Amino acid sequence: MAPGKIITISATPDPNALPDPDEVHLNEWYNQDFDGYRITEQPIYTRRPMRMICVGAGAAGLQIAYKAERGLKDVELQIYEKNSDIGGTWLENRYPGCTCDIPSHSYQFTWARNPNWSRFYSPSEEIWRYFKDVATKFDLEKYVKLNTTVESATWDEEAGLWRVTLLGHDGKHFEDTCDILINGSGLLNSWKYPDIPGVDLFKGKMMHSAKWDHSYDLSGKTVAVVGGGSSAVQIVPSIQPANDTIVVAKLIPFLRSPVWITTDQIKEFLAEPEKYTKYCRDIEGELNKRFTLMHLKAKDQKASRDLVTDIMSEQLGQDPFLTKKMIPEFALGCRRMTPGSGYLQSLRADNVQVVTESAVRLTEKGIVDESGVEHEVDVVVCATGFDTSFSPHFKVTGRTGVTIQDQFGDFPQGYLGIMAENFPNFFLLPGPNSPTSHSSLLPILEWYTRYIFQIIDKLQTENIKGIEPKARAIKEYYNHTHELMKRLVWSSPCRSWFKNGKIHGPVTAIYPGSRLHFFEMMKNVRWEDFEITYKTDNRYQFMGNGYTMTEMSVDGDPVWYFDDPFTKI
Repeated sequence: MAPGKIITISATPDPNALPDPDEVHLNEWYNQDFDGYRITEQPIYTRRPMRMICVGAGAAGLQIAYKAERGLKDVELQIYEKNSDIGGTWLENRYPGCTCDIPSHSYQFTWARNPNWSRFYSPSEEIWRYFKDVATKFDLEKYVKLNTTVESATWDEEAGLWRVTLLGHDGKHFEDTCDILINGSGLLNSWKYPDIPGVDLFKGKMMHSAKWDHSYDLSGKTVAVVGGGSSAVQIVPSIQPANDTIVVAKLIPFLRSPVWITTDQIKEFLAEPEKYTKYCRDIEGELNKRFTLMHLKAKDQKASRDLVTDIMSEQLGQDPFLTKKMIPEFALGCRRMTPGSGYLQSLRADNVQVVTESAVRLTEKGIVDESGVEHEVDVVVCATGFDTSFSPHFKVTGRTGVTIQDQFGDFPQGYLGIMAENFPNFFLLPGPNSPTSHSSLLPILEWYTRYIFQIIDKLQTENIKGIEPKARAIKEYYNHTHELMKRLVWSSPCRSWFKNGKIHGPVTAIYPGSRLHFFEMMKNVRWEDFEITYKTDNRYQFMGNGYTMTEMSVDGDPVWYFDDPFTKI
């Protein structure tokens, strides 16, 4: 090379270097057509814009909005909320005594810790205010359209889109489309009255814990509470005593099933950021140690059960009838353990008549129990829970034309608590066999969001139309789940929403492992478990024209691989 002569090379594509479509190649072998395939003139892993719809602006929706703004690129987010405000279950559930049964310092976003909780177990209105403050602080409500109900969603295979039908605040229907659909409306969303005859006959006041009528005065009334779960545990002691707000004449709780009532401890803490962070970590760490307790034959199970039995007996005043009926014979944790401050003591009050038989029918004047005794009441409060079939409240039609409601039925089966066969690019927060009883759900939702974002990144950069779990992967997850459940308390014969309200039947709501096991499992997506379909016939279309985004950027580092962590080993 002559002195002073330097060859300058451009790293970016040269349009003049592209062959003419009709050009004859000098190498005769290349004068053939490779199944009609044509190169896409773009660098490898070019990110295509996508649209994501999330149904529900509760904890899951706010979590997704916050993280999407910081962790996704070229993804447009729309959240639809049927209510007039954000907050989900904590907006809707305002019955007397409504609190969260998870410590507040764990039931909060890791990215928005609140050092000002008023109680160890905070009331629903305070929790809702926390979510509202978070939404306002981070300007998350700009993604939310309120008073808008999602009615149905149908997968369009040809377009690779979800077609969503909605009812707007103006009473008019409209359609939206998206590449990714997330049901973030939660489990405790679709409340229901008990399935007993005579609901339409009763002439008194009837209301559900999730739809409490605060305008109705319970003072001087005879009130029946049907249900013995966490809602009833909170309602009963809140309306039983004679206080400044509620003075019921008589309270009749129908408690057909016993429930484990744990102790309620309030702890003080210092609000300094470093100490508060440590406090939150300590609580979270303590909650993460409880998996051994959930084993039927574990020493922790027996010791804890004996301790709680003694505490409950003491709170029931050693009453022979109440201790026999109220202290369960099934495993501690088979039903959700509930911190019930004052609940057991209230059952001994003079104005309380405990009925340990099922309510079999309603009459004009009251409720008839299994023995045929009619209890005349003015008010029936139904603390009977929610539809926990894991089916969304809106109709979802997937690839084969089947609806997820029909596919799930009474025995929903899914993949790692987040996806289901036949429903590509569709995520359930949470779905069947997810960590619904593994302490605070909020860190769980954050990890699920992380998992979803990994899938979105692959969809965007590899020309993928749809991704759904394989039937065999679901079946094998099912086998593993229920074989492990044999040793865990959730499979114990008690009537529980973990088993979709059944005494004997599959545990449909619980993840097969500890909380830390879940976090490990969900670190990385197991792509081998998925059926993947592409937008074109060639899965390698995303490889483009042979260039990378690094070469297209003026600031790209052409030797970035020198700094890869593996080179430092």
